[in-house]
Amino acid sequence: MDIEVRTLTAEEKPAAGAIAGRALSDNPTFRWAAGDDALARVGGCLDLFVGFVDGLADPQLGAFLGGHVVGVCGAAPPDACIGAIAPAELRTPPTEIGGPGDDSRALLVWSLFCGHDLEERHWHLGPVSVEPVLQGHGVGAKLLRPFCERMDDEGEIVWLETDKPGNVVFYRRHGFEVVEEVTAPEADDAFTTWFMRRAPR
Repeated sequence: MDIEVRTLTAEEKPAAGAIAGRALSDNPTFRWAAGDDALARVGGCLDLFVGFVDGLADPQLGAFLGGHVVGVCGAAPPDACIGAIAPAELRTPPTEIGGPGDDSRALLVWSLFCGHDLEERHWHLGPVSVEPVLQGHGVGAKLLRPFCERMDDEGEIVWLETDKPGNVVFYRRHGFEVVEEVTAPEADDAFTTWFMRRAPR
């Protein structure tokens, strides 16, 4: 079987969002926010990403294996990303941070993303996710390549945030550059976020 990359239909978006939820639930940011309880962490990620991908404007890309969605490349168009549409309550970091699972941790993450969103016109990339058992087989690259080609054709800048060093290497291969590296909060269990920008070629 070969991987096919094409535009997701509206009916396929929830399955694509669920892939993002499963794939990202073990990332450092979500571990910091939700803790080691796998059920709480995966459930929270599924709730977040199924709704998020479903709400993204068309077109969005999916990777398919034998007709089944196994990957997603989502992106918010200019003026529709978190920095542009997030309500005021998500933009202010909490004064105190509770333990894993406390709402203050999610608020810190959202305020971090809002506060570091790119001010110039851009597409905000994410989620880019592959079914966990298929990661490392080139599916992510197959998804990202046509998206970047489209951005080049349209002369658009792309922005993203990631929390894994391996992802930084992956995105650099596709023309992204690290603009800022932020470690937060000021505590022993901090997580690091890399903010990356890609100029059209």
